[in-house]
Amino acid sequence: MDLETAVMKKKESFNETDKAIVSYLLKYPEVASQLSLLELAQKLYGSKSAIFRLSKKLGLSGFSELKFELSELATRKEQNVKNKQTLDFNTDLQKIIAETFKYFKGLNLQPFFADLDQAETIYLYSTGWQQQIIAEYLAHNFFLIGKKAIILPSARDEVALLGRSARENDMLFVISFGGFNKTIIEELKKIDVVNTELKLVSLTSWQTGKLASLSDYSFFFKTTPFQFSKQNAVTFSSAYVLIDLIMNSYGRHCDLR
Repeated sequence: MDLETAVMKKKESFNETDKAIVSYLLKYPEVASQLSLLELAQKLYGSKSAIFRLSKKLGLSGFSELKFELSELATRKEQNVKNKQTLDFNTDLQKIIAETFKYFKGLNLQPFFADLDQAETIYLYSTGWQQQIIAEYLAHNFFLIGKKAIILPSARDEVALLGRSARENDMLFVISFGGFNKTIIEELKKIDVVNTELKLVSLTSWQTGKLASLSDYSFFFKTTPFQFSKQNAVTFSSAYVLIDLIMNSYGRHCDLR
């Protein structure tokens, strides 16, 4: 019988001291399991004998078995939290993917596909390491459909040079999490002055940043945080799904030409 079940069965026989001890034990099982009998008594402003009597009342052999049951309870509580977090993440991710499909169905991609047909070279620029991986994935997809794609290093000078070297109808994809990178936005404004024929395509998270407003074509993806992460990492699954949907649709467009 686990500790919580034992408490439920015996709660009618508890006095006020028992109730105070049990309340603390069930609320802080991990802390209580690491204390000695004397330390626990001092923390509860009670007596060792009261804790020992409670252990017996719960059907335990003594304080040692109580500590074991507290440790088991702490482990179960931790696992329950992890399970809930996993369910929350799974639910959020399913919702985001469903919303990505809905968003894709509402896109009018024909003008974008027409410009993509004319593009001799597609340049890809990213503003972070996860965005860089997305850029590589996108370049691979362009390779599969016979399009020349060049991944630019994540440096300001590379973007600046592009304005002078890109040819008419070439495309620049900028992949940015927030779409608010001031340095890149300033360079893109300069490019727009120098090379008005370069088509700008942005892929950003679900918010209308300055980058989207500068773009000829804007695509958005949603994110959700990983539950295990302590560094605020998020999943970019929606971006990959959106890329797959767009590229598959473009492939079919090419087959019908």
